[in-house]
Amino acid sequence: MTDSERVEAVMRAVERLSKSVEPSGFSDGLSPSMAALGLETACGLITRSQLQGLQAIEGKPPATAMVVVARGVFTAPLEWVAGLAALGAKVVLKAPSASPSFCEAVADCFVAESLAVEVRTGHELPAVDAVVAMGSDASVALIAQHYSDIPTSLHGHRFSVELVTGEVDVEAVAQDIALYDGRGCFTPTGVFVLGTPTDAEAVGRRLADALVHAESLWPRGHFDPALGPVWRERLALSRVKGRVYGGTTWGVAVGPCSLFEPSALPRWITVHAVSSAEAMLDVLTPWRQHWAACATDTMSSLSAVLERGGFERVCEVGQLQRPQFGRPHGGSPFLRDLFVLEGCE
Repeated sequence: MTDSERVEAVMRAVERLSKSVEPSGFSDGLSPSMAALGLETACGLITRSQLQGLQAIEGKPPATAMVVVARGVFTAPLEWVAGLAALGAKVVLKAPSASPSFCEAVADCFVAESLAVEVRTGHELPAVDAVVAMGSDASVALIAQHYSDIPTSLHGHRFSVELVTGEVDVEAVAQDIALYDGRGCFTPTGVFVLGTPTDAEAVGRRLADALVHAESLWPRGHFDPALGPVWRERLALSRVKGRVYGGTTWGVAVGPCSLFEPSALPRWITVHAVSSAEAMLDVLTPWRQHWAACATDTMSSLSAVLERGGFERVCEVGQLQRPQFGRPHGGSPFLRDLFVLEGCE
């Protein structure tokens, strides 16, 4: 295929995936309505213009690339498969053995358009020219050690937050919290409100109502029993140090920044008052290497501050879990780390 023919084949494969597959079959525990929203969102982010732009990356793309998929956001591998396939690479999808069905559906749709995508499970790590891996810091480190002599793009634990005013659209915040049931690095782990504790309390009350609405549209899916002790601990601590709304299938805790935790739970969020963007950055400093994205309702005045502060991605509230296709990952342009420059092989 020519470059343009591959781009069109990828677009057809994504369209086929979006329309011909029942998402609840590979959602790994999400409710049917949430699985449908997740699939629609992920497929809608793949654009022809961005795929065409990948041809401008300097160097030689890999002939064969493996994408190691972690359990979590079930649609996470789609952007990598789309980008690599558009470049003509054969893609080996290393699917989670406990939930391989989405990877299998992706492969079926891409193969139907004559694009080379295959699925593997198990522990075997095949010989490839480049590797993309998502997972825990420990699992990513092991993959880096195994494939130390080829190009890699490795992505371990990261987290996101929101920095908002008292007038924020809480329905948009609730969508950021609800999408994918708290899985993935773009789930907000805390909402920081510019203002006083009273302002934070008001946002927390409105956000609780918005999460009730979100629950009616996209019910929370399977809750891992292993998270039960963590949920109960956060609930109890938040009741002691602040105030809690909800607490069963969703929860909003309002209180001091000491309640913040850099890890997400399904439909659980903490809300804190801060005096400035710099004050929030100070709170988050201990986990600096794990920052992913920050959503805000004051992009015009705060985006530059947040980007300089260290967030890889800054976006509008409501777009946290809808990242642009082709964006940088881990500080590097999309897919560029997998290319070999001429004369450097």
